[in-house]
Amino acid sequence: MNPFASYRMLITPLSPIHVGTGESYEPTNYVIEDGVLHEFDTGAVMAALSAADRKVLEEIGNRRPDTGMIEALQRFFYERREALMGHAIQRIPVLPGVAGFYEKRVKQTANREADGKKVVNRLEIDRTSFNPVTRLPVLFGSSLKGAMRTALLDGVNGGRPAQERKGLHEFQGRLFRYFDENARPHLSLELDPMRLVQLSDAAWSGEPGLPAAQVHLAVNRKKVEVKDQQGSVRKSQAEAKELYQILECTPGWRYRAFSGQINLQLVDGVAEKDRSGNRQIPVANLRFDAAQVARACNDFYRPILEEECRLLHQRGFLDATWYKAIQQFLATTQTKLKRGDAFLLRVGRHSGAESVTLNGVRNIKIMKGKDEKPEYLEAAKTLWLAGDEKDQSTNLLPFGWLLVELQPLDGSATDWPELEAACRPHLSTARAFKDKLAGQQVRLEQAKADAEARRREEEEKARQATEEEAQRRREDEEHQARLSALTPNLRRIEEFKADFTTRVEQLRGGKDRQNTDYHQRAQKLAKDALDGADWTTEEKCAAADAIAKWLPLVVERIDKEALKKLKLGTLRGNP
Repeated sequence: MNPFASYRMLITPLSPIHVGTGESYEPTNYVIEDGVLHEFDTGAVMAALSAADRKVLEEIGNRRPDTGMIEALQRFFYERREALMGHAIQRIPVLPGVAGFYEKRVKQTANREADGKKVVNRLEIDRTSFNPVTRLPVLFGSSLKGAMRTALLDGVNGGRPAQERKGLHEFQGRLFRYFDENARPHLSLELDPMRLVQLSDAAWSGEPGLPAAQVHLAVNRKKVEVKDQQGSVRKSQAEAKELYQILECTPGWRYRAFSGQINLQLVDGVAEKDRSGNRQIPVANLRFDAAQVARACNDFYRPILEEECRLLHQRGFLDATWYKAIQQFLATTQTKLKRGDAFLLRVGRHSGAESVTLNGVRNIKIMKGKDEKPEYLEAAKTLWLAGDEKDQSTNLLPFGWLLVELQPLDGSATDWPELEAACRPHLSTARAFKDKLAGQQVRLEQAKADAEARRREEEEKARQATEEEAQRRREDEEHQARLSALTPNLRRIEEFKADFTTRVEQLRGGKDRQNTDYHQRAQKLAKDALDGADWTTEEKCAAADAIAKWLPLVVERIDKEALKKLKLGTLRGNP
């Protein structure tokens, strides 16, 4: 007997989804250009940048790690975005407002607070959960299971207030029957019915070639319009402080963009109690089957979705196209939702306090102004919404809504043409982005090829310079070895020739005047060779030859008469 009832989960995001991981796109490993975020890694930086740029980057990196260094790094990569874009390891679309926000901020110097303190322009983009190999989004099984748990707990609780004041497990343990105040130990997690519900991570399975993510701004808006004494609309605290977040999200209306698996462990054949009389499996009425999971999720999340849509539409915040689409979707999926073939779920950041707390139990902390105590209410006063501009108040979207289909794992997956048709109109932007990237591909590939050719040329020049330097060192060593083997007089002649060779290069075709330094050095060498008792005939001839060759090349008007005055003939042994 199969110990599990197993189902494939086919998941369609209905609105932007952000499941955080603690990782971010840093402005030192991405650039935004023409509505595209180009992510690159350290290897790409080394491949794309010239040797001179790498030297500048190293100099910036060696500075004191303060706001000035961060600003310099941001500008450095932005100014070299053309070179880096060709080496991107991933490209995702960015809404126009976000792209403009990035460009404005990266070009600015840091903002300043009222006290004059510099504040760095925060351009980190929080990443949604992703597979590190494919770099495609993934929905963690733990996120999905947590959302299901909330709905199942709500169904068991039935809207009653909590009796417990000791903590989370006491309340949940009473509802799910794994906490008993009269037993020791109180907490028996093995009796938690959710341990029988096992979910895999849901991998990306969306249409190949289309972007799997998009960058949004998360903005905070009041649910109810509040006006001050002057009649002006009062902003939320987050709005007033211009708080925002830049989030990478999975876009909505992607037909079956994720697929995973849910296993419901079957324990009907297992004894309720062990030999000591202690219960060893969750109680029978809490061993949830697929229909119960689906029904609980729809009963809990659908009213929240409908109320949120009503409120956002009433406030004028909601994107009209999305609102119309979700209304049509709810109307046309009634049968499948009621039958439990599919259910609504809400996951990820900014799902809203109502979606993560139970009816009748909510006690949401509402922060007040400075020095004011917070209050606790049954509903939040604000919503975080996905937008394009930080001051946007229309065409906004809620976060986190999913549709989950359950199909038996042992059969073939069946299509849902109506759902696919509902998603299709929302793909035009994604397809346009795909076409844009295809159009840019030639230019980006050429930029990459140019950078690689430049790097190879630099490497070849560096190799040649290294070889030439090594050759110079060898020649210097050989020259020093030869000098060491010479007599002091011959070493002096060699040094004379070396100095005159250098002077010829310096003069570049010009010549020194007579009786200046180099002329005097030749005169002195000739005199010392004539008068020196320790000069051999060979050494005197070598001195004469060196003077005759090099002096005319360095000093002007050195003719036969001028050389004769130096008595070079006498040095050579001629009368």
